[in-house]
Amino acid sequence: VTIDEGAEYSVEAIEFEGNDVHSDEELASAFEDTKTKAWWQFWKSNTFDLKKYEADKEKLKSWFLDNGLIDAELVDDTVIFHDDRSTVTLRLTVKEGPEVYIRSIRFAGNTVYDADVLTRRLGIDTGIKYNASTFTQNLQMNADQSDVASLYMDNGYLTARMVPDFVRVSPDSVDVVINVFEGERFTIRRVEIVGNNKTRDRVIRRELFTRPGDFFSRSAMIRSIRGLGVLNYFNQEALNQPPQITPVDKTQVDLTYKVEERSTDTFNASVGFAGAFGLTGSVGVTLNNFDITEPLRGGGGQIMSFQWEFGQASRLQTFQLSFTEPWLMGQPTTVGFNLYDTRQNFNISVRRTGASLNVGRRFRFPDDYFRGDWALSFERIESNTNSFFSRAGTNTALTLSQTFSRTSFDNIIFPTSGSRFVLSTRLTTGFLGIGTTDFAKLGFTFDMVNPLVNINNYPRLVLFLGSEMGFVDGLKSDTTIPPQELYYMGGNGLGGFAITPLRGYRDNIIGPLDATGRALGGRVQARFTAELRFALSLNPFPIYLLSFAEAGNVWESLRTADPFGLKRAAGVGMRLLLQPIGLLGFDLGYGFDPDPATGQRSGWRFHFQFGR
Repeated sequence: VTIDEGAEYSVEAIEFEGNDVHSDEELASAFEDTKTKAWWQFWKSNTFDLKKYEADKEKLKSWFLDNGLIDAELVDDTVIFHDDRSTVTLRLTVKEGPEVYIRSIRFAGNTVYDADVLTRRLGIDTGIKYNASTFTQNLQMNADQSDVASLYMDNGYLTARMVPDFVRVSPDSVDVVINVFEGERFTIRRVEIVGNNKTRDRVIRRELFTRPGDFFSRSAMIRSIRGLGVLNYFNQEALNQPPQITPVDKTQVDLTYKVEERSTDTFNASVGFAGAFGLTGSVGVTLNNFDITEPLRGGGGQIMSFQWEFGQASRLQTFQLSFTEPWLMGQPTTVGFNLYDTRQNFNISVRRTGASLNVGRRFRFPDDYFRGDWALSFERIESNTNSFFSRAGTNTALTLSQTFSRTSFDNIIFPTSGSRFVLSTRLTTGFLGIGTTDFAKLGFTFDMVNPLVNINNYPRLVLFLGSEMGFVDGLKSDTTIPPQELYYMGGNGLGGFAITPLRGYRDNIIGPLDATGRALGGRVQARFTAELRFALSLNPFPIYLLSFAEAGNVWESLRTADPFGLKRAAGVGMRLLLQPIGLLGFDLGYGFDPDPATGQRSGWRFHFQFGR
């Protein structure tokens, strides 16, 4: 059987008739898929698709309403096929009518909230051109739930409706009367959870902001879904569906959250190659949903981790054991400990042995995304390195750490919205005569993610922007700063104490160097990153592609720091989460600036990693 699909046509011209207010170009801009193009616009497509053209005509009608043309009509349209059998001209006849402005806005039927409160919430001034999309979003539903309907929906009025009535007072003016049907106020009778085969109900319920007895709240449901996503225990795409709302009577509803468990525990076998340490890797187990009372079953939301990290020829070796309880006695208080023994033997030889106790708390002010974390650690440091900032020998350090952060990401692996702000301080007590090490260290991190393109109602293309800055200095003139507390940069960040990744460059090569090209470490660092991330799949395991541009540097001191002297790089990469291995990453980066040691252009470099 032979099927003749026919010739493929391209759009040569889009012409409008009857448009007195807006130009042909303005009206054609409403089309999303039906386009013309000039000879030099090689990246654009002007292929004619009848189905897409029909959809674009509907978009034109919406464009009329968004530009105050509430009387506008698409009277007729004609597709003219040219004799060359390869191009068409689209000719559309429209009737625009006058641009209509809002003369007044009035609410009727409201008893719960004053009209002034609803008017401020609507956020639309009188005297402006009517825009249907803005009006509908501000009245019914917008992305940040600041619309008028959300005011009712977040206060129990589940069935509240807003019905606008447009009264024409002149050819170019309307009065808007918004009729409010408030309905009954609903409370939540029961909250059910289904699909959790491992994770205990209490672990899920403590992340929910919808509780039995509370008034129904749409924003609380959205916040609850975000909280469950951050746990990283469940399939993100399935979790993106809102909970089922089941009316019980005229004033009560039941909520049902449906989750789909996925593996979270990892056998962390990570392998990579770092120029400073050769072949690097780690072997260990991280139980991200552990239960110390039933260790074989798990599902208690605790974290238990054992890690062994190694480098070629004993250049790097780390043993670490840690435990974290995120909810102590049913409260959002985190407690934990960390025991470690770390050895580095390349260029500098350092061994750190220590322990730390950690406590943290989720705050309610300014909002419940904020938290504080504090740590008390003691460590013994053996080093053979003399530098500008440290002395060889054995030193001890008692360190107090404090971190304030706000994290509103909706997912850990592939966040599609939200931000993260971290302000950290570390202070050793050598200046008080406790220990032999004294320094103060400040760190600042700010990351944000914005969704760009939705596919099947889920953000698949997102923009990630990140910044990281740090400063460390001694508190006495004869200060001792351990080498691992200084900043190093370059490569994939594997196999080092404080190496900040900068793709496109050799490992540990950015920053102050000695005459042999050995990294000395610096007291100031800055790095900025932009990534476009596209999710190929989120279930059963996340896979996403990325393109990146980043820049950073490490300086000896604040006096020598130059915010315009950053090492620049760009490239592409991929991330793949494989359980129980962890996150697998490939990056190909191009360094635009010379290698600090050789003076030659860094060029293309491949970066490979497991488990990060």
